Amino acid sequence: MCIKNNKLLKPTNDYVFKRIFGKKGNEDITIGFLETITGIRYDKISLEDTPILERDLFESKMGVLDIKVIVNKIIDIDIEMQVVKNENEAERILWYWAKMYSTSIKRGEGYENTNKVICILIADFCLENLNSIPKYHTKWQIREEDFGNVILTEKLEIHIIELTKLENINETDKKLAHWCKFIKTPEKVEDSIMNENDDIKKAKEELDKMSQDENERRLAEIRERAILFENTLRNNGYNKGRKEGEKAKQLEIAKNMLNENFNIEQISKITGLSVEEIQKLK
Repeated sequence: MCIKNNKLLKPTNDYVFKRIFGKKGNEDITIGFLETITGIRYDKISLEDTPILERDLFESKMGVLDIKVIVNKIIDIDIEMQVVKNENEAERILWYWAKMYSTSIKRGEGYENTNKVICILIADFCLENLNSIPKYHTKWQIREEDFGNVILTEKLEIHIIELTKLENINETDKKLAHWCKFIKTPEKVEDSIMNENDDIKKAKEELDKMSQDENERRLAEIRERAILFENTLRNNGYNKGRKEGEKAKQLEIAKNMLNENFNIEQISKITGLSVEEIQKLK
């Protein structure tokens, strides 16, 4: 499909990313992507079908936009697309892995029943503590200090992909680089890449359809504005003026919702602002 009237939406937008890789019916796309990252073969996966509400698109901390994958009930995978830089990104992803791992067994079950948990972070920025590592894809496990080939347990696995390091590729990881190129700059994905990789071709076709759908464009643009505002807050001392920033954020969300023709009662319920505060924004 060729885009005639609208530019392609950006897969770095986490809403768009989830609609491509987390949508039921797109399992073959997701399998192809996961196999390239993890090196594991997946015959079948299950995608957690979490509904996305419009009010979710205004929030900054949204696990609902992560993609949850279950493999044969023994592997849990979380895929996250992130463009808002968090100075504690490494700690956050480790905490998220721990949360998933701790809930993988029911009360009374033994530790042998825990699932393997794989967390995949795709970041459109560089993590500061990884500046000394030139490659864009890193894999993290628990290894012994002097015997790095010994892994304590296979059940912890974290992959971090830094799209801003994409130029640092080699001949062995070009397949993943092609996926990353699709995510970062889908308009630059050559036909030769899609002819080589049918899953990327299907992902591009899915993006084409989304980009022609006016409602999908509207939702993606709502999310894009929320991301832009979150980045603006962080770049202007978000952590120093958190309370003031949260209030400003609520007001900005309310303005966006007024522009999207939400009624005042809905806006008040979602933002926590009073009706009087919202009316002053008109």
